[in-house]
Amino acid sequence: RPTAVKLYDVALGVLRSAPVTGAARRLTRDRIRILAYHGVPDAEAFDRQMDHLVSNYVPVDQAAISAAIHDGAPLPAGAAWVTFDDGDPSVVENGLPVLSRLGVPATMFVCPGLIETGEPFWWRVTDWAAAHVPHRVDVPGGPAALTEYVKTIGDEDRRSMVSDLLEVIERPLPTSWRQLCDAELTRWLEAGMALGNHSWDHPCLDRCSEQAQRQQIERTHDWLSAYVGSPPRSFAYPNGNFSRVVDAKIGELGYELGLLYDNRLTSLDSPHRQLSRVMLEADQPVERLIGVLSGAQPVLDASRQRLAIRARG
Repeated sequence: RPTAVKLYDVALGVLRSAPVTGAARRLTRDRIRILAYHGVPDAEAFDRQMDHLVSNYVPVDQAAISAAIHDGAPLPAGAAWVTFDDGDPSVVENGLPVLSRLGVPATMFVCPGLIETGEPFWWRVTDWAAAHVPHRVDVPGGPAALTEYVKTIGDEDRRSMVSDLLEVIERPLPTSWRQLCDAELTRWLEAGMALGNHSWDHPCLDRCSEQAQRQQIERTHDWLSAYVGSPPRSFAYPNGNFSRVVDAKIGELGYELGLLYDNRLTSLDSPHRQLSRVMLEADQPVERLIGVLSGAQPVLDASRQRLAIRARG
């Protein structure tokens, strides 16, 4: 394993070098970069990332992507759309000033069922339980596998397990677990940024009943339509779990764009409700961003994942 790690690090250095990233950009010049972030814990690191983005690519909004896909409208070379999943308050607190200063449009995909509540995201509960009360965790693979295991079980079982674990967490909950408030949503919209549908409360939709899947979409759709004053036109799959039921539902509701979480560049001829995104964290060094946006890093990551699957099998 240490040898494999060393080889990966060497390959990573090569793929992030200027000649390789330059060649990768040329080979992928017809691709769209849709960036998938979550929170923005480090404003300075995010500022460096966005500064590189505006210096080397052309940030566009979801309307431009939609017009290109549906109407054949031209996109500038190096078009990049910045998105955030989950609606973490740090996106508004730390990310919005950076985006506004640099003129980068962005879309935040939110879960209205958690806004203005004291309810934490479920994976924060499972991660905490695995670290602090491992004796309460009895799942295949042990405590370290808890969060990934919970993603594989039925949604009702997940809710029950998370509810039980939440009871053992001391109050008050960590301030980093808080949810978006109405004032932050207003700031986001007043800055000219967009909101998208990310389900009502972030289940793994493919682990829900068909009726529950539709309700997750419809309820969020109605909430956002009333809050924003117009219906949302984009949807991002929680945890990246694609569902045919959800695909049909957002099609019925007239959604123009559906986003995956698969660490790939996307193309204009991709199914418009199954667009790929590249995965980034806002506190990573700018070198990671350079490799990801060039298209080289996702190729290396995919190869590493395939090798890991073969080794396990």
